[in-house]
Amino acid sequence: MKREHPDLFRVQRGLTVGNQQFSAIGNRFLLQRPVRLQVQCSRRLTETEIQQQVTFSLSAAAQGAVLVSPSISPGEKAVMRAAFERGFPLIYLQENGFTDLAKPGGQRMEACARGQLLILAPWEHHNERTAISRNQCLSLNDMARMICEQTV
Repeated sequence: MKREHPDLFRVQRGLTVGNQQFSAIGNRFLLQRPVRLQVQCSRRLTETEIQQQVTFSLSAAAQGAVLVSPSISPGEKAVMRAAFERGFPLIYLQENGFTDLAKPGGQRMEACARGQLLILAPWEHHNERTAISRNQCLSLNDMARMICEQTV
């Protein structure tokens, strides 16, 4: 996979979307798709409400939308996991950046090879294990919204 699609596995630094810079791994062309849908779910959603979000988002993805989320809350995780398992295109924002030789692992590697996944990181890589802060969560959700609102 790495030989056939080397650009999908290299860390690209300084990718600018709107006024935000990211490091990226994966299919950068997903940013140019005409419909990008932010997945943001309250932590207070019930299981029924989460399932409704999953159904709505999968329907949108089946019609061509790229789902965009940092996948923080249980609802966001459920939506993104369901879409990932069905092979729909996703843009995932993560708090921890990439080392120069970073590569996606496991199923993410396969998704990158298929052009299904773009992973964006707005901040530098760090080795220490820290809990994501509320401000970081809010910032990542704002970035997801901005990505979806950008015109192609």
